[in-house]
Amino acid sequence: MKRTNTFIVEGAPALWELADKCARLYNEVNYERRQAYIRYKRFEWYPKHLYEKYAPLVGSATAQQIINKNNEAWRSFLALKRLEARGKLPPHITRVSMPRYWKKNGKRELRIIVRNDCYRVDGKHLYLPNGLRVRYKGSLKWHGKQGRLEIIYDDVDEVWRGFMVVEVEEPPIKGGNKPLYIDLGVVNLATVWFEGLKQPIAFSGRAVLADWWYWTKRIAKEQSRLARVNKAKTSRRLRKLYRIRQRRFNHAVNAMIKTIVEDAVALGISKIVVGNLKGIRDNNHNSKANAMINNFWSFNYIIQRIREKAEEHGIEVAEVSEHKTSSICPRCGSGKVIKRGRLFKCVDCGVEANRDSVGVLNIGLARGAKLPAGAVNGAMARPLLLRWDGMGWEPKRAMSNKPMRTLEARISRLQPWRVSIRLPSLALVQCYNPPKAPRSLGDGLTL
Repeated sequence: MKRTNTFIVEGAPALWELADKCARLYNEVNYERRQAYIRYKRFEWYPKHLYEKYAPLVGSATAQQIINKNNEAWRSFLALKRLEARGKLPPHITRVSMPRYWKKNGKRELRIIVRNDCYRVDGKHLYLPNGLRVRYKGSLKWHGKQGRLEIIYDDVDEVWRGFMVVEVEEPPIKGGNKPLYIDLGVVNLATVWFEGLKQPIAFSGRAVLADWWYWTKRIAKEQSRLARVNKAKTSRRLRKLYRIRQRRFNHAVNAMIKTIVEDAVALGISKIVVGNLKGIRDNNHNSKANAMINNFWSFNYIIQRIREKAEEHGIEVAEVSEHKTSSICPRCGSGKVIKRGRLFKCVDCGVEANRDSVGVLNIGLARGAKLPAGAVNGAMARPLLLRWDGMGWEPKRAMSNKPMRTLEARISRLQPWRVSIRLPSLALVQCYNPPKAPRSLGDGLTL
């Protein structure tokens, strides 16, 4: 499996010069191909004249990698055009455009692409072609066969970032038949359950959503200021606000997924079954709900991170449909239900439960999981709620009077001296109630 080490590279004058030449080479290759495509002419996949022009400036291997990078972009573009001609474009792609230039706001995007055998990394320094040595900050998480290195200048944070591809050995797939079921949502980002768990675990998205709305308002104020001052549509400050909002959401999601997968490993889970909410964006909602579903909630990102994290531990991930999972009674299977907010009530048998708990239970029941008698109206109907405090996920009862660690996302004015004791993070392990072995009473009787 492939992973990427990310680190910050300290800038040097030679690095700026090399990146500018690489961007010029890419843009010249792209310009010739765009002009040829517009005029219905064939173009060469290996522009020898440009290679000979820039090889003495950036190095032969680096020039080759820049041309290959442009080749990848054009092959992807032509493949999409063929799909478009047959009417088979993916639903999330509405328009296919030619590869763009490495240019933003009238300036070249500074990038360097280095072949896997043309650089070396030690504990402090990065050794590049032409004898260039630069320091880097950060630790290399992944170790294995190194791949291509890309160094990109980040104009928002004004730093150089290195992205080093590493091929890591895949762990063996876990055996067994013990699945974990996950129901995804917006109010509760994820609700988790497996057979034997006393009550589902729900990761509340309210604090994450409040933080997202806080930064959305900051972004709206900045956009209003730009329009009022000089009618600009973007600025470095605005791009930074967008990045902060996205990074804070990703941090909460990654911490949630890390908790789920590591607890699953500790419990011997062999498979994770995730509900697929395909088509949820096609439904009509009010403006605030549409903003949450289309902007705040990132289904594909969550699924991708679950797959990547589970792959590191050899756990299989499968997607299943969530259609009507929160609209059918898990006890009697009736569709005559009443739903108010997060509450669920069955008209036929009287079951009252949380809708997210009902959803994850129905996902499990559809795949052969079994519930104890009378469990639906007990603890199974009320999930253990974990809330985001800015740094980690904690049970609600452990932080009901605890202020959030992030000042911006604080929802209410809470007294800092009323702090509860932090509970262990293994929420799934705490709620797990393994079946007990039969106890012998003698004379062949068991209890």
